[in-house]
Amino acid sequence: MLTTTGTLPVDLLDKTGRAFRARLFTPADRYALEEMYRAFDPKRGAQGLPPGDGESIHRWLDQVLADGTHVLVEVAGEVLGHLMVLPIDEESSELANFLHQAIRNRGIGTALNLLALEVARDQGRRRLWLSVEPSNRIAIRSYEKAGFRRLPGSLWAPEVEMEVRIGPDAGMLESGRKHRA
Repeated sequence: MLTTTGTLPVDLLDKTGRAFRARLFTPADRYALEEMYRAFDPKRGAQGLPPGDGESIHRWLDQVLADGTHVLVEVAGEVLGHLMVLPIDEESSELANFLHQAIRNRGIGTALNLLALEVARDQGRRRLWLSVEPSNRIAIRSYEKAGFRRLPGSLWAPEVEMEVRIGPDAGMLESGRKHRA
């Protein structure tokens, strides 16, 4: 199993056979991450995130990068994705991820969702929670593939809440070899 403490970065293959790398964020990555969000489309596409202009992106990243675990997706050395596992309480974390439009619909989001399970498990969390807009069916399907289930009462709400309970075998990525997403 991939663990966040020693086996990141990990090189994976998307469903088209193209390589990508998932690795931990470092402060030196800040500029590249801001650039990814500046080029992100659609602006404010999911629950108002990411913010639409450079200064708002900078302030938002100041807030979200202050806590949690942040994993970047690189394709050919370019930062094109950001996974966040943010603590809620001792038992739970929140999942958020953003993929640049150039790498969507390639299975990378599902691979990140599985990685998020491993990150949360390694942190001793027992639950991973998220909210997603009901119209974002591709993301909902990706979350479901990773084991997330819709919470009761959120079917007709402005946001669908989903969660997964985390056991000792959370996630399915293997280190040390290329894995097809």
